[in-house]
Amino acid sequence: MAFRTLHCPLINFCYGHPLLNAFHVGKAVTRKHCIHLVVLPQCATHLTTHEVGAIQIPYKTRCKSQQQCHRKLCSQTQSNEASTSSWVYDVNFTPELDLQGFEDNFSEIANNVNHRKGDADVHYILQLWKTVQKLKNEYWEKINDVAQLKAHAHSSSTSNSNLKELEKSNEVLQRLGAEIGGKQHELYQCAAMLPNRTHPQVPLDEDAEPTLIELVGTKPNFDFPIKNHIDLGEDLDILRIKHLGHITGHRSYYLKGAGAQLEEALVQYTLDRLLAKGFKMISVPDIVKPVPFEGCGMRTKGLHTQVYKIDADRHPGGYCLSGTAEVGIAGYFMDRTFELGELPQKVAAVSRCFRAETSGLSEARGLYRVHQFTKVEMFAVVADEHGDESETIFQEFHQIQRDLFTELGLHFQILDMPAHDLGAPAYRKFDMEAWMPARKAYGEISSTSNCTDYQSRRLKIKYKTSSGDTRFVHTLNGTACAVPRMIIAILESFQQPNRTIVIPKALQPYMYGESLITKPKRKALIHTRL
Repeated sequence: MAFRTLHCPLINFCYGHPLLNAFHVGKAVTRKHCIHLVVLPQCATHLTTHEVGAIQIPYKTRCKSQQQCHRKLCSQTQSNEASTSSWVYDVNFTPELDLQGFEDNFSEIANNVNHRKGDADVHYILQLWKTVQKLKNEYWEKINDVAQLKAHAHSSSTSNSNLKELEKSNEVLQRLGAEIGGKQHELYQCAAMLPNRTHPQVPLDEDAEPTLIELVGTKPNFDFPIKNHIDLGEDLDILRIKHLGHITGHRSYYLKGAGAQLEEALVQYTLDRLLAKGFKMISVPDIVKPVPFEGCGMRTKGLHTQVYKIDADRHPGGYCLSGTAEVGIAGYFMDRTFELGELPQKVAAVSRCFRAETSGLSEARGLYRVHQFTKVEMFAVVADEHGDESETIFQEFHQIQRDLFTELGLHFQILDMPAHDLGAPAYRKFDMEAWMPARKAYGEISSTSNCTDYQSRRLKIKYKTSSGDTRFVHTLNGTACAVPRMIIAILESFQQPNRTIVIPKALQPYMYGESLITKPKRKALIHTRL
């Protein structure tokens, strides 16, 4: 019986049978044969059983099922490890990190990790990288040795000693392949924790404060005692935060009447202006698998994660609730290659965001830090032909945010965040903080981040360059409107002595022409208190 030849560069060296010639006679095995399933043209077209160690997988059909079996064989070793680790990738979808660049620029990257307070072990990553390279070199040398043994065995009388030597060599290949798979799995798991590079203008000092870029507008002055947004909302019967323990627990809320209308008004006001700027709308799923989260730089496991996870016992797959539309949008573009003429792509999404916030600070009361809220997100995918495309879009996002909040009459500051506040994915990040009078402090209402190729390498988002090569895109994201915090700023900034709220003129067309939020004349909406 004739056998197909399968070569797997990561896990197992696959062969038809240890005692039979599975290689095509005289054909050396090279790397190009090991990208996918390889079927040499001189081999037979059917195979009943394919042996890889103790694993036996029957072939029933041709190319499609063969590739599926190949992927199953390749992932066998890694899947056992992945089931007990925090790693969400598998052999079918691993990040394409520049590990050679990591080795070549080790000192610079190590300093960057230190400045950004990253937890990646750069020395161990380098050790793993060198180990994998060494094992791969041994693997390819052994493959060529086996190919020569096969050719020699076919051209001469095959003795028992030759067959034993061939079988022994195949066992060595299996061992090397499995070792490569395990080390490479660990390498990617560790290397994916490396943060992005840092923009040269970003402050690097450990105790560096955000750099003030601009103060926009003026603080509102009051000649009467002011109230916070919680008291204002309850007095006007537009907000319910108290007595929710039996319904949702803490950090939740109801918006009612004009409060709910204000939420919709803010969303529509924002979308109208984004669409006028050339954005396309997209509606994203709220339930997403872990890979897009991790690819965006958001960890789905660990003590400090803010990601809600769906019960895996009842719903296998590791599904999570999205904390931002950025995750769903990035997932939409995942594993895609654009033509240069298709870029840039600018999209906007409205979504419910779910976050397992844990802060116990008094400043987080009310709407400031909640488990679920509505947000309008901007996202862009841009080329990297000249090195400045993503910086141009970054400044565009920043200007859009500035215009949105200025038109609403808010007083806010724009900050260039230091390295230790960038998180893992951002190359540079601007935060916008609105003045919240009752808190007597600024509170973040928006941010915009240039992630360069951090996310695209982890999610395999690429484009074809003008020269025909393939390159990773740059991605950017920015908050156009985080509804709860916008409501805080509006209620507290535009409150009047009679406890009404002046609606910003830009929002009045979306509030059915009303200019004030007043206490409803009808009876308040009844709710149950326990």
